[in-house]
Amino acid sequence: MSLKRDEIMLLTVVGTLLGLGLLMVFNASSVKAFHLNGQSSFFLGRQVIFAIFGAVALFLCAKFDYHWWSKLTLPLVLLSILLLGLVLVPGIGHQVKGATRWIKTPFFNLQASEFCKLSFVIYLSAYLAKKGDKIRDFKRGLLPPLIILGIVVALLMQEPDFGSSVVIAALTIILIFVSGARFKHLAGLGLLGGVAIFAAIAGKGYRLDRLTSFLNWQGQGTSHQLKQSLIAYGAGGISGVGAGNSAQKLFYLPEAYTDFIVAVWAEEFGLIGVTFLAFLVFMLLLIGLKISRSAPDRLGTILAFGLTLLLVLQMTVNYWVTLGLLPTKGLTFPFFSYGGSSLCVSLAAVGVLLNVSRQTR
Repeated sequence: MSLKRDEIMLLTVVGTLLGLGLLMVFNASSVKAFHLNGQSSFFLGRQVIFAIFGAVALFLCAKFDYHWWSKLTLPLVLLSILLLGLVLVPGIGHQVKGATRWIKTPFFNLQASEFCKLSFVIYLSAYLAKKGDKIRDFKRGLLPPLIILGIVVALLMQEPDFGSSVVIAALTIILIFVSGARFKHLAGLGLLGGVAIFAAIAGKGYRLDRLTSFLNWQGQGTSHQLKQSLIAYGAGGISGVGAGNSAQKLFYLPEAYTDFIVAVWAEEFGLIGVTFLAFLVFMLLLIGLKISRSAPDRLGTILAFGLTLLLVLQMTVNYWVTLGLLPTKGLTFPFFSYGGSSLCVSLAAVGVLLNVSRQTR
């Protein structure tokens, strides 16, 4: 079966992001990789392997009828909760820089929160499609997914993974809003969420440090990443310092090939490169919304919208963090940053989008 125009455009945008991402992962990580492993292509090699697995996941999800996901929501949610619980088990969870977010396996470390984001969007989309107008009733409509959300967020905060918690909570609010929930319920949830975020920030010193550093860039400590990121943007100017010529990747900017890879891109390719990257994100949003609007049923509409929002929201948050528009969070830029779990899950999400598009009338 030949690909539709929207499907070709979607694969072109994702393929461009992935191709540029592979080049940037090698570019931004080669010095650190050689320093740690004596092999400059170490992180690139791993990312290529993850890209292959992700491509297989994309292909399989594109072939798998998305209506069947509604029959698998309970196993997916239970598996997500199980994985998030295993992360916290000593000897199974893998800790990096004070955060335990990965499950150790013989071959790679699985970041359970990435799988959880995808499975939760699938669950919530199927639930909202099934409930219809009943979503306006708090007890019979809104309460069940909020209970699941509470369990998921509680486990994520134990890792701790504040960024993923905020993304999943924001996705939930937006999806129930577009599904027709009452404004008074949304306002109450927004107020409750604001109180919870304030308590989470105030309860952990490092989160409070990040917030104060965000509000006052002249401070010390946790503002270092933000300062170096802004230096990278400033050094890039209009056209950048040239491919491979970033100074920030030389141990000045922490996480240069993961959370702050966009800053290295901005330094090397300047405003022109940043604008092009933003254009790709915007195109992904437009294509995803078009697929959602053209979906053959309510499930396809909500699912396509939720998956598009999942990808674009995380891209936007990562982008804004590197620009100092949001406090620092440990979120990758899908398809572009280094991270096997994120890449595989993001490509699987694209596969589901393709399947929704292929069933459009």
